[in-house]
Amino acid sequence: MATFGLVAEGVTDHVVLENILIGYFNDPDLVVRPLQPLRDATDTDTLSESFGGWYNVFEYCQSSVFKEAFVQNDYLVVQIDTDCSHHKHFDIPPKNGETIEQFIERIVEKFDGLILKSFGEAFFEMYQKRILFAISVDEIECWLLPLYCSDKARSSVNNCLHKLNQVLMKNKKEAINPSRKEPRVYEKLSRDYCKHKILKSHYAQNPSLKYFVEHYLDEVL
Repeated sequence: MATFGLVAEGVTDHVVLENILIGYFNDPDLVVRPLQPLRDATDTDTLSESFGGWYNVFEYCQSSVFKEAFVQNDYLVVQIDTDCSHHKHFDIPPKNGETIEQFIERIVEKFDGLILKSFGEAFFEMYQKRILFAISVDEIECWLLPLYCSDKARSSVNNCLHKLNQVLMKNKKEAINPSRKEPRVYEKLSRDYCKHKILKSHYAQNPSLKYFVEHYLDEVL
């Protein structure tokens, strides 16, 4: 089975992505290595989402450690939220009238350009298909909505944390603390994605999760 390295904004993104990968490939022993941000034994309970961040994802993808990561990993999953896409150094604000797919493709083009500029055409052509972009519009919490919502909120692309917490509190489940996002909570909330049948029946309900599965995971050999 293929091995995966995770380059993400934060540890909470890691745990959601890992559960999605395990469920998609139906393999609880799937090798998934966190690369950015690094994790240790205390992360599950204490690390804040502020460690990592979208800027660090861009920086990592232009660094020598990104290039070296392909030695131990068959694929690198690069995750970034789009809620800060209008900020300086990100500079990919959404356009009126464009689809979610078009928006994601513009962000992927930015990453492709940075990687090409940093490492050259030969490297890019060799490794392009081993880079899987997980562009969560506009935050990773949107990918959790299909598990907990039964209405049109499942396909939401904004204000997802608030919508998710509303449903969780209504059902007397543990909600996410916006000021201290705990990986333990995200692991629990995304755990059902470890189940292949549940992931397969739910992923298409959110557009950016659907894009990740069908444009990248479906292409993994």
